[in-house]
Amino acid sequence: MSQRFYFDLRSSQTGIVDEEGILTSDIDEAIKEALEALREMRASGELDECGDGWRLVIRDDKGVTRKTISIW
Repeated sequence: MSQRFYFDLRSSQTGIVDEEGILTSDIDEAIKEALEALREMRASGELDECGDGWRLVIRDDKGVTRKTISIW
């Protein structure tokens, strides 16, 4: 059964909330998708303006944080 996970970008001062999320089979697949998205964002330069302290927060459909990944 698929689950919806959301990927928020957060720093100590601001954040970008994912309102749409993605459907995956489990948290492990969500983490894999998140790491791939971060690789693509780094390669394209989208993360160049993100300084230290930014992180990607994966939360489930109940709003519970399931994993936090430091961007730098």
